[in-house]
Amino acid sequence: MGTDVMADPRPQYRVAVFGLASRLQHLLEVVLRHARHNRYRYALSTTRGPGDFDVALVDMTSAGGADTARTLEQIFDEHAVLRVGRRCDPNRACDDLLQSSFVAQVLFALNGAVDARRSLERAQQEAAAIDAGRVVTENGVRRRPRALIVDDSPTVRRQLSLALNRMGLDGEAVSGAHEALDVLAMRGYELMLADVVMPGIDGYQLTRTVRRERGLRTMPVILLTSRSSPFDLARGALAGCNSYLVKPVSMQTLQQTVQRQLRRSARRRRVENELRFAV
Repeated sequence: MGTDVMADPRPQYRVAVFGLASRLQHLLEVVLRHARHNRYRYALSTTRGPGDFDVALVDMTSAGGADTARTLEQIFDEHAVLRVGRRCDPNRACDDLLQSSFVAQVLFALNGAVDARRSLERAQQEAAAIDAGRVVTENGVRRRPRALIVDDSPTVRRQLSLALNRMGLDGEAVSGAHEALDVLAMRGYELMLADVVMPGIDGYQLTRTVRRERGLRTMPVILLTSRSSPFDLARGALAGCNSYLVKPVSMQTLQQTVQRQLRRSARRRRVENELRFAV
């Protein structure tokens, strides 16, 4: 039996019962044991402390059942508490499950509670991703943030594209500043990573040009170069770059820098949106 549980790919959720009659608890065990084709797998929790279960079944007909349900709703998400009763009481909310149809409806009720929980978790994760800049909303559609890589080395372009992809960004690469400006005029990017030493227009000049463009002024620019003198750092700051990374750059440093700039951009967009709606 242990091998079957380990091989079962369905997500498992723990169910705790509060005041449920022994007859109904036995029926619940039978239903859960035979629900092999249900989209979720359920197991009865032997303990009822915080973190020990995912869904609570509360018998509203038992002594203190109503108080138990209210307490659990205050501690946990209200969708995780299912009420079991005999009828609809006009003095309180309708029961989620009636004892008379318990066997037929318990799986449906449990699935509904888990669906609501998973939906809430997805919404929270999406909100956190938007706040961190890992997800961008464009014309009502959510997408991964885009980064433009500007470097005359094919090897560096490939390495940076792979690194950004692992971080959850779509990296697009061009070989020079002229091509970068053409691309920036056609579509939006949340970030630009540019080499300093390039034929023709270098990274400093490219950054200054970007900062003069109204629609690009707030786009974070990260300059990557092997030049590390105080003079070079000052030139980068004067050009308007947001970060100046000296090659070779570790994956950790690159990731921290990219995530920091994406968070700042997301925060700025949020403030701009709030001000726009406030006007």
